[in-house]
Amino acid sequence: MKGRIKVGMWLPFEARQELDGSSFIWRARVPSDRFGILEVTDSFTGSKGGMVGRIAGRQLFADTGQDACRSAATRAVMESTMVPATLLPGTGAEWAASSETEIRFRRPGVPLAEEVTIRLDGDGLPVEVEAMRWLKEKKGPGSLVPFRCRLERFGEMAHQQIPVQLTAGWVREKFEPFFKARITSLEALSVP
Repeated sequence: MKGRIKVGMWLPFEARQELDGSSFIWRARVPSDRFGILEVTDSFTGSKGGMVGRIAGRQLFADTGQDACRSAATRAVMESTMVPATLLPGTGAEWAASSETEIRFRRPGVPLAEEVTIRLDGDGLPVEVEAMRWLKEKKGPGSLVPFRCRLERFGEMAHQQIPVQLTAGWVREKFEPFFKARITSLEALSVP
């Protein structure tokens, strides 16, 4: 994927992600003339997760504590919606309908993850994905805050219809996007 991420200012990034509906690893590179290459890895697998950032190979920041892990677990489940095959019957997802335009799912096999809501347009196409995720505040303790991803365009890749353009961010009094991306390629891997 390629896009822009807001960390004070909007910066370009390129990333590669592997996900299976219960775990993920996202590796991004943010080029900067001023600081060199910032590399960020977000991940969740099993019961471990969080974020680590490096500049020129040196660790700049790391957040892999319990709250970061909880947030990463919810992200892993939310991102099931990026690869719809991970949501088919037999994948561990449990579904419920709230209304004709809102459905929810959870993965009991990922106990740290919160329930995920998918909002549908009038044609049944998913347009938003939202869940409560732990947000570490700059000052003071963190808390569970709604995290929303808007699915803005779909396309076919690897014989699947997937979201190919999205905007994501926190929802406090209003939607505060900090991430905009487009998916540039998809490779479906089979598991032995």
